[in-house]
Amino acid sequence: MTNVRIPARVLFFSAIIAALFFLPTAGIGIARSGFNPDEWRFAAGLERVFAEVHGRWATHWAHEVLFEQGAPIAILIFIIFAALFGVSVLIARGAIAMTGPVMVVTAILAVFLAGSSHVYLTELLHYQTLAPWFCLGLLASVGAMVLIEPAGMRSRSGLILRMAVAAELMAISIGFYQSYVLLGFIIPALVLIRVDRFNHRQCLFCLLRVLIVSGAALVLYQLQRDITIYALNLDANFRFSGGIDAAVLADKLSAFYRIEKLIHSGGLLGVPSFYRRLFLLTSATACILVFIAAAVAVFAARRLVGGGWIGGLRVLVGGLGAFFILPVLIWFLYPEPYLIGRSIGFVGFILAGVVLASATVIVQGMEATPVSRPAPVVAMMLILVFGVSQAVASSHIWPLFSQTAERDIELVDAIVERARLLDGFDVITTPIRSVGGPVSPSLKFGSFQTPSVFHRGVDMNAIFQVRHGATDYAGSVLTPPQACMGFPAEGAVFMAGGTLFVCFEDLKPLPAQSTCYPLGGDVTGALCYSRRMAVLIGQTCADINLGKGQIVATQLDEAGNWIRSNQFHWQAKATEMNGLCYRFAETSDLPFLVLRIEHKLSTSETAWVVKYDVKDARPLKEIFDTVN
Repeated sequence: MTNVRIPARVLFFSAIIAALFFLPTAGIGIARSGFNPDEWRFAAGLERVFAEVHGRWATHWAHEVLFEQGAPIAILIFIIFAALFGVSVLIARGAIAMTGPVMVVTAILAVFLAGSSHVYLTELLHYQTLAPWFCLGLLASVGAMVLIEPAGMRSRSGLILRMAVAAELMAISIGFYQSYVLLGFIIPALVLIRVDRFNHRQCLFCLLRVLIVSGAALVLYQLQRDITIYALNLDANFRFSGGIDAAVLADKLSAFYRIEKLIHSGGLLGVPSFYRRLFLLTSATACILVFIAAAVAVFAARRLVGGGWIGGLRVLVGGLGAFFILPVLIWFLYPEPYLIGRSIGFVGFILAGVVLASATVIVQGMEATPVSRPAPVVAMMLILVFGVSQAVASSHIWPLFSQTAERDIELVDAIVERARLLDGFDVITTPIRSVGGPVSPSLKFGSFQTPSVFHRGVDMNAIFQVRHGATDYAGSVLTPPQACMGFPAEGAVFMAGGTLFVCFEDLKPLPAQSTCYPLGGDVTGALCYSRRMAVLIGQTCADINLGKGQIVATQLDEAGNWIRSNQFHWQAKATEMNGLCYRFAETSDLPFLVLRIEHKLSTSETAWVVKYDVKDARPLKEIFDTVN
């Protein structure tokens, strides 16, 4: 028999200790963290497009239907804790040999510490109203794989039922947050590593079940996503359904080592160098433990049901695959060049599971030898160092969330107070645009700085609606209509053309544009490049406010390969300045040879597309003179 049960009293005792750690750290951090830009939007009822844009149908039902009126923060924190604790129990259960309640409790708490305190997960938990559902996605994915791991004697009908339930749980997990379904694959990875528990035949059939269930889950996910969109009368416009360009994939493959180093050092969040070195050191030690376990599987094959050379290969594939492939896999599945730390907030659970499973193989393979005694101690100490260092780093991040939220509230109140002295300003009806973004060197941890609701280039700033009753959300521009100095300097808040502008940086107006390309279709606007900015410019705002969809400008090399794209989303408001209308996007100044501009109504529907050689650029005045 290979099925394992943990006594209820052990689970209860473990939960109490885990709660005593979680509530005074992450729990209080969540409760005090305040609103980030997304949470301000949710509070104003804006941009709730979980199903129709992001494909997160389960999150849509939870956030927009079941808890449409919100939920007490205590309930949200409880859901987060219960989900993360459940994940820890399931991973510990698969990683260790049940040698006694003390070992079981210690393993559960070690996994919980390493997973729940990771800096990437801390960033996610700042999204207070979304984090519970994303954490439930983690639990659903891990639970799905536990259902189909090798166990004792099962009837065929029972196995089919388990696989069906597992497929649905995976579909729900994808529906909560796509990348978090990847944590579930730690369970088959542990099956591969645990050559002391599973023979090769069990391992092979487990992997076959994983493939079948995963395929069924993808079908169920798409079906339930489409049913949700139809039932709630939503307009589908999926963000990442167009596939990935071959050139982008090649660039990502060439950057594989760099991204792996960033992932395991905390570099995706920009933590200080001391923590980066410490995280890399613990990660490297975990890899060494995997290699030792593989060696034990080969040279102590007689003591292991899945030993030998194949067993050693299983340990390497399971351990290193989980450690290096699972976190980066989502990066290769979507077209954007960046990887966001919170999208792989589960990496702490992976390290803990791999370390515990490797140590278990070493102990079982070298039983009754001096080598077996220190292995579990080394594993626990490694996880303890990793988890505590993550917790300490996170303790520096939590105050940044609350301090930034408090500063945003102080800023918006000060801006409105200053603006009320200006003729023509009405906070209810006057359009508001921020220029640049506030600079706060003190609100940093390493290079990490949580975004202000007034961050540079913000497209939907709802704080004026929530705090002061504005009827519409504020937008932003990258250059002002007149020279200005950063707030709170005199003249930082001013009216121009019926719009209130708030400068957070010392900036000058956009100069006359000379590198411009006409838009396609019947649109009389142009796309211009200036000072690391891509700017849509129209003679009127109707020229560049195209309603449904977005303008996408894609820069290509001479072979037609993708270099980068700039997207002008519908929600980014156009702004009238000095007789013209503008929409901005930040870009780089790297060279390109071909420019493709298109109006995409959806991922599968394009209204028009035009293509230019870089040498076709013309002055803006010449383009508009031709149109007129």
